[in-house]
Amino acid sequence: MSREDVSWTPYGRDAGTEVLRSLYTGVIRFADVTEGYDPARSRRQFGYRQTIPRTMMVPKDVYRPSSCSTYIVFWERSMDQLWGNLPSHFLHIAIDSDLCEYPSEADEDYMDWYRTRSHPRIINPDSGGVSLQRPVLVDEVSYVIIVQFLMYC
Repeated sequence: MSREDVSWTPYGRDAGTEVLRSLYTGVIRFADVTEGYDPARSRRQFGYRQTIPRTMMVPKDVYRPSSCSTYIVFWERSMDQLWGNLPSHFLHIAIDSDLCEYPSEADEDYMDWYRTRSHPRIINPDSGGVSLQRPVLVDEVSYVIIVQFLMYC
């Protein structure tokens, strides 16, 4: 697959301006579920040049009762209240300078960042002797701890 085979703007060229709430950044709450959302992690889908995003939002605490198959996520109170004040928490984009000249455009350092943090390492299991574990990077530590906690509860 080449970069020409990928639909970089699945929501259309002007999704960020036509559906403004898609640029909201913070936590999204629905009923008793609250999840972090950061459109900066997928700027290309909105027609903008992809940059290295901020560190992921990390919940204050995660709890999974032994009698329940779901888990409860606690966010800092300030994060939890962002959802009620949408306009002040949109991803701010310098419209003229951040628009893509071509759909797969990214900052110069983005692909190196992507490969070390997001791109899965594919290893041929027949080659033997190669570790399937990738190193944990500093900005992933708290996220990894949460995921490991949830996997073993």
